[in-house]
Amino acid sequence: MLEVERIKVDVNALKHGMYVAELDRPWLGTPFLFQGFPITKDEEIAQLQACCKFVFVDATQSVGWEPDMRLLRRMDEYLVLEQPEEETSAAHPTPRFTTQRVNVAAEPRQGWKQETGSFLSVLQRARETYGRTHDYIRQVLEDVRLGRSIDPAEAKQVVNELVESIMANESALVWLTMLKHRDEYTSQHSINVCVMSLVFGRHLGLSEQDLRELGHGALLHDIGKMKVPLEILNKTTRLTDDEMVELKRHAGYGYELLKDSEHISERALDIVRSHHERVDGSGYPRGLKAAEIGQFPMIVSVVDVYDAITSDRVYHMGISPHEALNLMYGWTPNSFLRDMVESFIKCLGIYPIGSIVELETGEVGVVMTMNLAQRMRPIITLVLDAEKRPYPVRKLLNLAHYANDNWPMNIKRILQSHAYGIDVRSLVLEGATEEVAAAG
Repeated sequence: MLEVERIKVDVNALKHGMYVAELDRPWLGTPFLFQGFPITKDEEIAQLQACCKFVFVDATQSVGWEPDMRLLRRMDEYLVLEQPEEETSAAHPTPRFTTQRVNVAAEPRQGWKQETGSFLSVLQRARETYGRTHDYIRQVLEDVRLGRSIDPAEAKQVVNELVESIMANESALVWLTMLKHRDEYTSQHSINVCVMSLVFGRHLGLSEQDLRELGHGALLHDIGKMKVPLEILNKTTRLTDDEMVELKRHAGYGYELLKDSEHISERALDIVRSHHERVDGSGYPRGLKAAEIGQFPMIVSVVDVYDAITSDRVYHMGISPHEALNLMYGWTPNSFLRDMVESFIKCLGIYPIGSIVELETGEVGVVMTMNLAQRMRPIITLVLDAEKRPYPVRKLLNLAHYANDNWPMNIKRILQSHAYGIDVRSLVLEGATEEVAAAG
């Protein structure tokens, strides 16, 4: 095998098995989810040809392919695989981040306050919807715990309102899923999984009726946990084998509670029973494999794990959205279908809502909304100044308004969960200020 890190390859010479380590342009703004991937499909070659003129291939990570040594010549820091009949084009320079302090104390651009104000208005309506949903699911879980009968028809009305809210502005409800309190984990987790499943389902192109069924099952997916002893659910140490067996019964308990109701569809019921199944057959309760697991349970299983590992629990601290997505991608293709996780990552975006980010200026904020038109430039809530001191007043900053050389406000990096002691949940509880000001 050739002992070089990168080989420059014209996109017209790409083949299956090549490992693309770098593009001729920044990764952000391209259709590719990860910085580095093996070519396994003709579609990937076509996408690379559409947005690049050449790429850098890592020969050591490529499978079933080695470069033709006759076509290689040394150039500075890498080797170039040239097309025999056509000269390879020059690279597009990749911009580098700077650490210089940027003065952005000038007035906000025209239209900034109107756009941010609109988001705050939507956020308030979403907060009301989330609150009503929380009241409902908390009562349902209590009823099950006490052995009272429940009516799944009421859940349909709640989900319908969530669907309408997501159609209006999904970012507002996703922001509210950051409301995670370890003492109310089951109820908040149920709502968060419902909201995120609806957002994911919409991203996958599900119809409105499909979304309603998906949301119905997602909202009630953990209802069977109320039949599991509290000492097991709240245990802070490792579960014994017997306790784990009992915990795993919650999927079946939930199915039994709901199966005789005429107000819940078979697909929604399937979510309740099968959201812990895994594509390699290692899940429960039935040990189903990929072809046997329906689309709806697969969607909810991805969201269920994502919300669980980003939440603070009595036995662990939640990790950041970015860390969670990287971890879940590593669990493919055993636990989840790779295409499903990749779609979920694309759904949440490069900077998932709730991510703690540091700007080039040194200031630190939390991502509040996705920006599908400019994925590198979400709306953030500024929390710390360049010296990492808390701002006395929270400020909303729309990075889309700082996209040229005169307003160089870019995200430098994503920070880990709870970086600098930032509690995202407390920011959600505080809400955003109506005052919109530039950072400085």
